Amino acid sequence: MSKPKFMRQRSTTSRRIEAGFTLLEVIIALAILGIGLTVIMELFSGGLRIGRASQEYTKAMNYASVKMEEIATQNTIQEGGDEGQFDDTYRWRMGIEKVDILPGDKGTDFKPPAEFYHIRVSVVWKSGSKERSASLETYKTVKTPTEEKKS
Repeated sequence: MSKPKFMRQRSTTSRRIEAGFTLLEVIIALAILGIGLTVIMELFSGGLRIGRASQEYTKAMNYASVKMEEIATQNTIQEGGDEGQFDDTYRWRMGIEKVDILPGDKGTDFKPPAEFYHIRVSVVWKSGSKERSASLETYKTVKTPTEEKKS
């Protein structure tokens, strides 16, 4: 049995084979790809910036640690400040303050056997257009010189 003629014509036109993508599908796929690649590139460059900043802070803390050790190994310490340069990029500032360990009433003749100092070392460097800094602080006790008694 054969199909009526109008049925056969309809079935042949509806069997049209569609191959490929439409222009709209291609445009949407390219837009998604472009956004994805942009995000990936931003993440990568952000990681590089963070890695560089971490390297700079690590170097600054190493410089500050060296300077702190240099001060801490001295037998005598004087109040005041000083500054200098490690290299072309990194500079340091140091401040030493004597800390009173006795209460506010200065009416006593008691002299403590040690003096207490607050030491602060700051390292400053220029990173890009910004100036950054890192600091270390510590306290140190130093024996007070005792006067020899004459007999």
